[in-house]
Amino acid sequence: MRRVKRDCTPAAVLAGMVSVIIGWAGPNVLIYSVQQAGGLTFGQAMSWLWGHAIFTGLAGLYLSLRTRMPLLSTWSTPGIAFLVLALPGIPFAEAVGAFLTSAVLVLLVGFIGPLFRALQRLPAHLAAALNAAILLPFAFRAIGALNDLPLVVGAMMLTYLVMRRLAPTWAVAAVLVVAIVASAATGSWHPVPVPIELTVPELIVPAFSLRATISLAIPLTLLAFTGQFLPGFGVLRANGYQPDMGRVLRVCGLVSIPAALVGCHNLTLAALLANVVSGPEVAPEREKRYTAAVWASIFGIAVGLFSGTVLTALGVLPPAAVAALAGLALLAALSQSLVTAFTPVGEVKPLAPAIIIAVTLSGIMPFGIGSAFWGIVAGLAIHALDGVRRPSRSARQSGLSSIATAGR
Repeated sequence: MRRVKRDCTPAAVLAGMVSVIIGWAGPNVLIYSVQQAGGLTFGQAMSWLWGHAIFTGLAGLYLSLRTRMPLLSTWSTPGIAFLVLALPGIPFAEAVGAFLTSAVLVLLVGFIGPLFRALQRLPAHLAAALNAAILLPFAFRAIGALNDLPLVVGAMMLTYLVMRRLAPTWAVAAVLVVAIVASAATGSWHPVPVPIELTVPELIVPAFSLRATISLAIPLTLLAFTGQFLPGFGVLRANGYQPDMGRVLRVCGLVSIPAALVGCHNLTLAALLANVVSGPEVAPEREKRYTAAVWASIFGIAVGLFSGTVLTALGVLPPAAVAALAGLALLAALSQSLVTAFTPVGEVKPLAPAIIIAVTLSGIMPFGIGSAFWGIVAGLAIHALDGVRRPSRSARQSGLSSIATAGR
C-alpha cells in the first residue's frame, strides 16, 4: 500500500473517476434495454449490474496491483448489445448456463496457448463485421427515437456531435446530462423516488441446453475476444505495456464464473476505457499509471454496491431518450467496426462481412439456433471460398507467365 500511495497522483484519481462515469453513463445503460428485451425482473437486472461492478472491480484491483500495469476489467460491451437481440425467447436460467459456459471457455483459452492463437487468426474484418451487425440496431433505434421525442433526442445528438469535437472523452456523459435536463424541461421524463440503498444480488441456478450454448455461449466468447480482449491488448501495447495475455484471460475467465451465477455475462479486459487509465495524462512515468486502474476499480465497486439505485435512476428517462443514449454510446465502436469490416484485404473486395451482417440482422433461427451463429458460419464459408477462387494478381501473372513460357 505504501508504494500505491507513493505512485498515486491527483490525475490518476481523476482518471479512475472519469472511467467509471463514462462506463455508467454509456455502455452500462444497455442493461436497461436487456431488461426490457429479455423480460427480466428488476431484481435480476440489478443483480446483473452488481455482478459486473463488483467482480470487474476485484479483477482490476488484482491485475493492476499484481502487474503494476493499468489493467482495467469491464463487461463485454458487444456481448451485452448482442444479448438485447439474442436473449428474448431463451429462459434466463439457460442464459446463465451459457454465461458459465463462455466463462469456462475463456478460462481454457487462458491456459491453452494454441486456442488463443487460433482465435487470434480469426480474420479481423470478419470479427469487425460481427461487431457491426450487433451494434447497428442500436444506431437504428437512436435515429428512430427522433420520431418520439424530436426535441430531446435532437438535443442529445447535437451535444454528442459537438462534444466529439471538443472533448471526446466526455461526449457520452454530456449526452446523459442533456438527456436529463431536456426531458425535465419538456415534461417527458418520469420522476420517481430513487432510494439510495445497497443492492442484494440474486443467486440464479443455471440450466444448460445445446440451443443456448450455440446461440449465446459461442457468440459471446467470440465477441469477448474480438470486441474487448484483442482491442484492449492493442491499446495497452500502444501505451508501452506488454501484459501477460494468459494471466489476463485466466483472471477474467475466473471472475466471470461467480459473476454468471448472479446473472452477469462475460467480464473482460477494458478496451475503450483502457485509453483513459493508460495514457501519459495519468502520469508521465509509465510505471505509475496502474494507480488509475486501481482507483477506477475502487470507484466501480463503490457504485456497484448501489446498482439498484442507478437502475432506478435510469428509469426516470423516457424510453426514447434511453434508446438514443445507448445508440450514441456505441456509435464510435460501430464506426470503427464498419471501417475495419469493409477495408479491402489485398485485392479481394470483402463480401463475407456483408454476408455476416445480413445473416445476423435477418433474425433467422434454423434448428432454434440464433442468427449470430449462422452469420459467423456463413461469413467464414464465403471467406474460405474467396480464398480458393480468387488468387492474387501476382499469382495470376505468375500463372500466365508459366503458360506463355510453356507455349514457347
